[in-house]
Amino acid sequence: MNFYSYHLRCRACVILIAFVAMISCNADEETPPPGNEAAMAAGVYAIKWTHGEARASVNGGDVIAVFSTASDTEKSYPYTIQANTTKTANNFARSYHNSFSESYRLSKSTFQSFYSSSQANSDAGQTRAVQLGDTRSFWTFDLSDLSTFPDIPSVQFKAVLKAIGTYCDVYVDKNSILITNEDAEKIAIQFDKVAYPVVTGHFGNPPVINGSSRVTILLPLVFNGGMEEDVNPNGTSTGLFNDRDQFPASTDNPYSNYRNVLYLNPGLYNSTNPFFSNKWCPILSHEFAHMVNFRYHVAKESVPIEEGKALLSEILSGYGLPNGDYLMWENIVAYQNDPSGISLTQLKYVNNNIYGSYGMGLMWMSYLYDRFGLQAIRDMATHSLLGLDATAAVTGIPKQHLFAEWVQANILSGTTNNEIFTYKTIDVNGNGGGKYFDALKGFAALPQHLIPYTETERQVHSYGVEYFASDSQGTVIIKGNDIQAFIIRKNN
Repeated sequence: MNFYSYHLRCRACVILIAFVAMISCNADEETPPPGNEAAMAAGVYAIKWTHGEARASVNGGDVIAVFSTASDTEKSYPYTIQANTTKTANNFARSYHNSFSESYRLSKSTFQSFYSSSQANSDAGQTRAVQLGDTRSFWTFDLSDLSTFPDIPSVQFKAVLKAIGTYCDVYVDKNSILITNEDAEKIAIQFDKVAYPVVTGHFGNPPVINGSSRVTILLPLVFNGGMEEDVNPNGTSTGLFNDRDQFPASTDNPYSNYRNVLYLNPGLYNSTNPFFSNKWCPILSHEFAHMVNFRYHVAKESVPIEEGKALLSEILSGYGLPNGDYLMWENIVAYQNDPSGISLTQLKYVNNNIYGSYGMGLMWMSYLYDRFGLQAIRDMATHSLLGLDATAAVTGIPKQHLFAEWVQANILSGTTNNEIFTYKTIDVNGNGGGKYFDALKGFAALPQHLIPYTETERQVHSYGVEYFASDSQGTVIIKGNDIQAFIIRKNN
């Protein structure tokens, strides 16, 4: 589920000559992986460490990537970084963590996702004995007051069955005056014709819950603070999959609907806001992808990978960033502006940059899709292993090496013909042919990303990365353990 508390809304390799200490390579050639190392692009140099310290010569325009693959958990590794360059601190007083005065004005947002799936085999032909016009009670979250987040109360409401699809039943809040049977039929058709075939074709089959694999799509008014004419400006959720519905009601699970349920915001469906234009369509794919993923991984996937799959399902459904989706653009901007503290092993949705966690997941899954194709994505999604381990098993590439190659691709995409270091789905340093809300500036593109002149303490999580830019010739000095660093020079 994605909570948006929005305020706009309106709602959104030069061939180089390098001198690297203790390193020697030919910058005109790709460095072939010797089998136990990651592939290295032309113009990328792994800095050698000696007794916990690395020193390397840098030129203006170089990007320094600092990352770790030392642990399979979200462990963080402290380090320090500084630059001794031809520019002095007196001329350029700065702090790495100053405010984002020149970054995009991101609206303050709080995300939370509840996700799930099941263990049984799916049979989409299973049905329930229902008729149009049937009324029944369901549980949902009351999002009228988000000040209690993350402790959101549950309430019961009555809903009317207004459409019966091939794979879904659409129930609309009994108090709705705007969403008609024709609207509900439109929602059912979108799910049957787009969301269902895309997600089942690329991510696996839905769970069988309480004897049926059919999906109930609920549109509760209280889910949008009682509104249905537009998205609640005080904060709401675009849609939700809640894994508690996958289990019978009990003392420990009192608010279960015990069926496959997707929650859709009625205000989102009716919104005329251009930032939300038809956003309900990809949200059906997104939340259904969470449901399917629960079947195979029972809510054990990391946050970026879980959300990355769901966001990729939006793109594969014909929506998302390649078609100008503002919210996806905002996710990537948040990650590019501040990748610190985010990791592919992150297990909780609560951090200081949850938008960035979504952005990391979107970039990671898009990279895998672009490089390995749809069958590989499905094999990863349905694999018995989780996340990075599933990716390594399917691709045959050690996860540490694949991550190091992705670290390079984030900077080099668009400057090299080597597909190992290239995105196709995301224009990581551009505007998507004019379709994006604004051009993506890329990593290490803002003043706060310059290598600090004074020794500065930082930390990076395992399977996380930070990028720094050098503004002049000099030396970068990094001190720490269990971390790696690349110097990246790109062909512009």
